[in-house]
Amino acid sequence: MHHDLSTVETDPVIDLIRTQIPDDAPDWTENIAWWMHDPAAGIAIYAHLGRLQSDRTIWEGLSLIFLPDGGMLVNRSLGVSPTAARNGEYDYRPLLPAKLWRFDFDGVAQRVDPRALRQRPLGDEPFERAAYALTFEAVQPVFNMHQSDAKSERMHLEHGGRIKGMVTIGGARHAIDCTGYRDHSVSRRTFTTLDTETRSNCVFPSGRVFSILEVSRGEQHLLEGQVHIDGVMQFARPVGVPELTDSAGAPHEGVISVETASGRHDIKWQTIGQRFVPFQLLRPVGMRPGIDRSDPENMVAVQCPARFEWDGEVGFGWMERTRPLKALCD
Repeated sequence: MHHDLSTVETDPVIDLIRTQIPDDAPDWTENIAWWMHDPAAGIAIYAHLGRLQSDRTIWEGLSLIFLPDGGMLVNRSLGVSPTAARNGEYDYRPLLPAKLWRFDFDGVAQRVDPRALRQRPLGDEPFERAAYALTFEAVQPVFNMHQSDAKSERMHLEHGGRIKGMVTIGGARHAIDCTGYRDHSVSRRTFTTLDTETRSNCVFPSGRVFSILEVSRGEQHLLEGQVHIDGVMQFARPVGVPELTDSAGAPHEGVISVETASGRHDIKWQTIGQRFVPFQLLRPVGMRPGIDRSDPENMVAVQCPARFEWDGEVGFGWMERTRPLKALCD
């Protein structure tokens, strides 16, 4: 295994949106996710665009927008496009694969109280116009988690970068210039067998980056991650992964520990003002804001913008934790 991943070449072609859907893989999907947290603008966003398994030409978009006034907007929408990552409201595309991406949304969102979404799925909350036009530019080489190439059946690319552009809410335009993180994956995927998932990432002002991913399915337990320090990117194995004890994001602070070939790193984290929003993973794939409490086996994902401190340096990133409803003490 390479210790210095910065020297490992990744073919940019694999970061393109797929134009062909495998006929012999009904559980095959393609997914794009990204996170940004701009403390100056007071705006943080989690967004996801993925193909549905019932018809892989249908893209499901999800945006969770944390607002400067403490409010919360959410959008979930569906639309058809066989060969591009777009639906009626979303348009995500690589401008320079493995380096530069564009994330555009222009549509409507619902103003919600995250506390209400702990008790029920999204309902008839008020709608309002919302839009973002954002460009992601990498600050590190692409992290090719599975060392995939053009012939690989699965692919998971991640990237720390800088996000610039505009978010428009209620006619007010908010200039964005902050760090962010994105991933693009292609694989056979299902939420049906998922037991837990934990993901966290942050890009620091100095260019340091960390990301962790924990996934458990029965006896299978995936622990992956990366750090990028002083221009060098290395694999990082999480050894201290944040817990989730309720659908409001508790605990709201802790330490993430990762081990690399060059040593251990301990990164302090805390959610911002204990802000959160929950959504439910649908089966086999899909995401819907709010929680259906009729089935304790339902999987709950809680998203929180977070503040991180690493060797005295402060950065702003993200905390994502997914657990079965029955495991939470709500």
